[in-house]
Amino acid sequence: MVNKKIVLIVDENRAFVASVQEMLDSRYESHAAKSAMEALEMAEKVKPDIVFLEIILPDKEGYEICGQLKKSAKGRPMEIILMSGEINQGHLERIISVGADDFIRKPFDKLEFHLRLHAAKIRLESQEKLIREREFYRYAVRQEESLSKKLLDQQFDLREALSSMEKNKDKLELENSKLLVASRYDVLTGLLNKSSLHARVKLELQRVEGEEESLYGIMIDLDHFKSINDSYGHLVGDELLHLVGEVLRSCTRKGDFAGRYGGDEVFIVLKGLEEAIALQIAERIRTTIDEISIDSNGIEVGITASIGVAVYKIGEHMDDFIEKVDKAMYMAKSSGRNKVVFEP
Repeated sequence: MVNKKIVLIVDENRAFVASVQEMLDSRYESHAAKSAMEALEMAEKVKPDIVFLEIILPDKEGYEICGQLKKSAKGRPMEIILMSGEINQGHLERIISVGADDFIRKPFDKLEFHLRLHAAKIRLESQEKLIREREFYRYAVRQEESLSKKLLDQQFDLREALSSMEKNKDKLELENSKLLVASRYDVLTGLLNKSSLHARVKLELQRVEGEEESLYGIMIDLDHFKSINDSYGHLVGDELLHLVGEVLRSCTRKGDFAGRYGGDEVFIVLKGLEEAIALQIAERIRTTIDEISIDSNGIEVGITASIGVAVYKIGEHMDDFIEKVDKAMYMAKSSGRNKVVFEP
């Protein structure tokens, strides 16, 4: 039997709370609180997995109790999604600084709510998996330490055994770090994985809504990548993907970010620059990819890329923006490949 996820909704508006509870299906158990103090008491009592927390409460701001709610979980994963009827740059910076996991603007419809709920559940399950794996490694180390202590009395020098244990602990911490990175990044390219990319794009679009800052999307598709896999094997294809990831990290700026969108597709977001500069970056990526190659049994295997570029327009839906960038990429492919096409 699958355990229900416990959802706590914190908002003084009872009608709003009731409407949110109606959106939840039988996989969730819901509870409500109308103030910060009541939310903290309820969290201790029901131990929620996911909290939808209004920023403006009658006794405190939602920002102020984020840390207290996380602390009440006593090591359990807990997802906190802040809610508000307005958003600006100050809000976004504070949302990140207080440790909240996501933000949703009120009012929201059922689809938007379920998307955020599903994303929170995925993050929650990923954290729970990491905890289980970490506990398994810790148990294994404890077992090894126990066995080593017994053998010490019979055969081994105490100092050598303790040194071995320290190495095992270091190895455990290294593996835990790798697991945390793997939950956010794509293994082959070293770029953001698709779920992390989606969340980051959404946050960036919300951020520029109240600012006069440009934002460009770049979609990259590797030309004839399937043919390379079929002709030379997946190991050659994987190595090319790895090299492309290195190219993208070298060609983009510190404030930009890139993620693996699909099998051989990469999406990049560029912030705060002019159209000409965005196109220059896209062209530099194209020419640099065109220059990479690897040796496969004496045969030099290279790759080219079809690249689409489009500008984000304030108020544009995220799916429409990505589709526009994707359309520009397909125009590059259909007009001969290995080129950059801009879609205004």
